Amino acid sequence: MKTGIKIILTGLMLMIAHPALADLKVATSLSDLASVAQFVGGKHVTAISLCKGYEDPHFVLAKPSLMKAIQDADVFVSVGLELDGGWLPLVIPGSRNPKIQPGAKGFIDASEGIEVLDKPVGTVSRAEGDIHPLGNPHYYTDPKNLEIVANHLAAIFGELDPDNAADYQANAKAFDERMDKSLKEWQAELKPYKGSFVVTYHENFKYFTDRFGLKVFGTVESKPGIPPSPRYLEETSAAMKNAGVKVVLYQPYYDADTAQQLAKKADGAAYEMPNEVGGVPEAKDVFSKFDVIVSALVKAFGGK
Repeated sequence: MKTGIKIILTGLMLMIAHPALADLKVATSLSDLASVAQFVGGKHVTAISLCKGYEDPHFVLAKPSLMKAIQDADVFVSVGLELDGGWLPLVIPGSRNPKIQPGAKGFIDASEGIEVLDKPVGTVSRAEGDIHPLGNPHYYTDPKNLEIVANHLAAIFGELDPDNAADYQANAKAFDERMDKSLKEWQAELKPYKGSFVVTYHENFKYFTDRFGLKVFGTVESKPGIPPSPRYLEETSAAMKNAGVKVVLYQPYYDADTAQQLAKKADGAAYEMPNEVGGVPEAKDVFSKFDVIVSALVKAFGGK
């Protein structure tokens, strides 16, 4: 009897000394993807994002620290559509982690299954700015697209970790149900402003405006990735005043002064928007991110 008690106590001590680790270590290129991965993975997953929500996902420095951060990852989730194409091809090989190299089971393209907007027609020229040849990669600004991502991740997580596959599927279903419920609430809040125009800094809000019935009047950038000239700002602000457009939206990693300058010229106002989780402190996950965006837009359109 004493021997049995001793064995049990020894086992408990080992559990305390070595707490249970997550079944899957997940890394992502975008903070929204890490948020979704954590909801889907629950207690079985630890998820991190290489790009912070206040950093421009187009331009991330391929630092050795990023390579080190994913050297033990079981899964890597790329946003796809070449949004992370300028830096991820350096970081992934630099990790020397065979499990997450493109083509391996642990590498996931989160854009699979997404209905991509703004696919270029004809030849793509650099003269038109930083055009995405595969289409607009900012699909994560539409809540319904995150459901597609969640279901995709649940399926892959289940393949990599079959013992917990049922949990991943259940978590994805709960995520979808919560997102659908939240979406109805967000749509109700923005319904009075359906058809309203906004000016965005970059062409990264189209999925959101399409989902919620808003319209993009133009961009602060003269072309994707190209800063505006004084003449462009004058012409755009004049067009805004003529059309009665007073709302300019920008992200933390864009030039706030330029956005505010344009808004002021048009007798409007500029508002910082967290397109990605962590863009502002209140955007702690994908649900609170949309809460922040919707609240800011209601205020921008004159609501409470």
